[in-house]
Amino acid sequence: MSGDALRKVRTGEPLRIPAAAYNAFVDAAVGHRSRDRNAVTDPQREIMQRGVVLVRNDSDQIVEPYHAMAISGVLVEPGDDDQERTFYGRTPLTGEIATEDSRPLEFVLALQAIKPGELGRCVLTGVTPARLYVANELDTTCEIEPEETVLASRPIGGVPILWKEDGVGEKWAVIEMGRPSPGRVTAILGAAQPIPTESNRWRYPWQEARLDGDPGSETYLRYVAVPEGLSSQRSSGDEDPTLLAINRFEAHHMDGGVDGSGFEGLLGLGPVCDLPGVLPDCPPARSLRPKLVPIPEGVCVQLTCERNSKGRPVWVFEAMTLMELADPADGDRKFNLFVEGGG
Repeated sequence: MSGDALRKVRTGEPLRIPAAAYNAFVDAAVGHRSRDRNAVTDPQREIMQRGVVLVRNDSDQIVEPYHAMAISGVLVEPGDDDQERTFYGRTPLTGEIATEDSRPLEFVLALQAIKPGELGRCVLTGVTPARLYVANELDTTCEIEPEETVLASRPIGGVPILWKEDGVGEKWAVIEMGRPSPGRVTAILGAAQPIPTESNRWRYPWQEARLDGDPGSETYLRYVAVPEGLSSQRSSGDEDPTLLAINRFEAHHMDGGVDGSGFEGLLGLGPVCDLPGVLPDCPPARSLRPKLVPIPEGVCVQLTCERNSKGRPVWVFEAMTLMELADPADGDRKFNLFVEGGG
């Protein structure tokens, strides 16, 4: 093809299309149609253009297609003397079967069976099929699970699930790698459950809630539970301990006070003995003992999905806790406090 065959036409100049230019247009159209056809018949080819990397399997077992590996590092580090692969060029990653120390959202999905010690193509970002263990049909996200290559479903806070087969157990799913789901939901709390061996702390069941928008309803503009929404329950109906929420405010008041000290030194009766004229054998100081009260059932809060030191999801909210005062010297008699506003 000559260099003038694809020359642009000037305004007012007669349009003459050389054979070489026309054939180039036809070749471009055929190539575009071929790419569209390949995207349907061979979806892996389309995926490869968007987020596929080479990963070496550093575990001792075969990783099957559409199963997950935790990212453990890079195969070539800066400064390595490697003529074929360098850190600045095409850098393969290394992967392993997830452990307790693996970060739940840092994983790749194999596109082919990868034997131990070998490299294979894996999806790092983009939409892809995946093998998924569904714990609850209402779960909308997923992440890696220790000692497993099949992804595990989560209510929120993981990689988004775009579609999955019906039911629970190991299923086929379509997920979107590289886009974490927001971890926040409005919820109504259930009855508090004490945390063993700790004081002033509870775990709370919860159910997703929304404002009632029906003007004719008795609960109009009140928060009501979403029947098919997220919750701390398993599909069987019992509570999942790993999904119960905790109150961030209670975490700062878990330790009991020192006997006789009162609450921040305000309610102790000891200073009375130091007044002039009081007999030396004044009774020893005694004080009112504060005790936190759990958040009542039915309160609506904003839950946030956070990560603990192991990277596992934890549901957290923040709500001011009521306080109950008791007099240890009077059979732990309770005192009710009422605070009135002036104005």
